[in-house]
Amino acid sequence: MARLIFLTLCMLAGTAHAADKSMFTHYPVTGKSAKDIHDSIRKSAPRIAPGAVYAFTIPSIKTEKVLRKGKATCSYARFRTLGHYTIVLPKLVSSNGVPAQTLTQWRSFADYLKTHEEGHRTIWRKCLAEYDAKTLELKATTCEKLDAAREKLFTAIKKRCVAQDEKYDFYFRKDVVKQPFARAALSG
Repeated sequence: MARLIFLTLCMLAGTAHAADKSMFTHYPVTGKSAKDIHDSIRKSAPRIAPGAVYAFTIPSIKTEKVLRKGKATCSYARFRTLGHYTIVLPKLVSSNGVPAQTLTQWRSFADYLKTHEEGHRTIWRKCLAEYDAKTLELKATTCEKLDAAREKLFTAIKKRCVAQDEKYDFYFRKDVVKQPFARAALSG
């Protein structure tokens, strides 16, 4: 997941987005029992990254910047990073024939996945806010040196953010199997 986020941030840094926003998209899953629904998830989930089994978040960014050029200095008069987060979640196509208890567990599990993915978005929002604030503090003798310093800063912040993201998923993988839906699916 972290490698995908790193690649997405690098490749899409110039993609135009109107503002920091989130988009939720779903992939269809079917089944009548927890095990059948879980098997459908494992079969239907897009293979976006190793370890991303149930859901995932794809961040992409665009930066807006205005340079301030002096006689012997260059800095940013304005700098803002806009994030676009695509959150991909499973969606049960039909609840017909699904036992009430399984349906309740499924809905709770789907909410749990959504909350988890929103946590990834929060991590990246905090990292990008830090990047914006520290970028505005940068000064250099030339604008080329300023951009080089900004890229170095971005690489360092991104590296820390990827590590946070991976740690967040490490604990998720231990916790997700404790969810009643996952327990029912994996025991069946």
